[in-house]
Amino acid sequence: MPEVKESPRVAVYGLGAMGLEIVRILYRRHARVVAGIVRPGSDKDGRDLGDLAGVPGLTFPARGDASQALHEAAPDIVVVTVSTYLDDTQFGIFSTAVRAGAHVITLAEEMLYPFATDNPLARELDTLAREHGVTVTGTGHQDAYWVNLISVLAGSTHDLGGIEGRLAWNVDDFGPALAEQQRVGTTTEDFSRWLAGTERPPSFTHYSLYALAAAVGLTPDGTAECVTEPVLAERDVHSKALGTTVRSGTLLGYTDTDTLRTKEGIALSVSSQGKVYDEHETDYNEWRVTDGSGKPTLHLRNSDLSTAHTTCASLVNRIPDVIAARPGIVTVDQLPQLRYWTGLHLA
Repeated sequence: MPEVKESPRVAVYGLGAMGLEIVRILYRRHARVVAGIVRPGSDKDGRDLGDLAGVPGLTFPARGDASQALHEAAPDIVVVTVSTYLDDTQFGIFSTAVRAGAHVITLAEEMLYPFATDNPLARELDTLAREHGVTVTGTGHQDAYWVNLISVLAGSTHDLGGIEGRLAWNVDDFGPALAEQQRVGTTTEDFSRWLAGTERPPSFTHYSLYALAAAVGLTPDGTAECVTEPVLAERDVHSKALGTTVRSGTLLGYTDTDTLRTKEGIALSVSSQGKVYDEHETDYNEWRVTDGSGKPTLHLRNSDLSTAHTTCASLVNRIPDVIAARPGIVTVDQLPQLRYWTGLHLA
């Protein structure tokens, strides 16, 4: 494998809630943050990255011209925290970084396992990355809590019949765009019309099931199926992300339940509830492994999680693995076990 620098040069593309949290983690871990990039026309263009992130040592401005910023900063790797799916806009961002000779690591959920939907942009991006000798990888909270931990759990049983997951995350931790995507504050009638009339892309957990199947060594049998149900407020709840009150009887968010069947006869499913939390609610992940008869055999629960933080920290700790990996799109099941990046303490 190529030698991994103790402190590679890192650029962050996308300076919303998650991007700025990653900037803060990188700064506190003594990483070499060399550029902050925003979309053209952003009101953050030209503002000092340190001011945006609330850290004193980053005095250079965020830039709206990605190509120029990457040319001048010459990063080894670009962190991308712009959106969920690999669409034309996201492909343009990734390809700009790849053509600049930089590896790419992203929180875009589709990039956890982009070949699950046979997206032609994934094949094109894979070819482009190979041509430029760089790696593109999607990671985040699901890398640790929905793939790595669960594949280890499955490895401790002799009769694997199925894996079932339940998880919850606070919409308010991820900003207004995601709150709107989760239909926060809409009525049940509006939600039903939206669900019936919208051609939805796959859910966040759709891609993680394919990554988990690959990590366990299972072969998907068809496409994962999804059932979506609204989560209603039982009383008025304030949404920090939207700066408004979610009224009783309207949506706090919704739950997606994805199920992937495999040719080995082992079913994988996960229910993901993304909503605005009421007081005292916290993030959790809960997984159960069943045997061939459907009897539960193993149980894992992670309570009181900070999903937003673990998402960003997992990405930072994956940086050396991505730099050391082969060129092309490399999914997390092909990377080493996720671990803490101690090299930054030597920077």
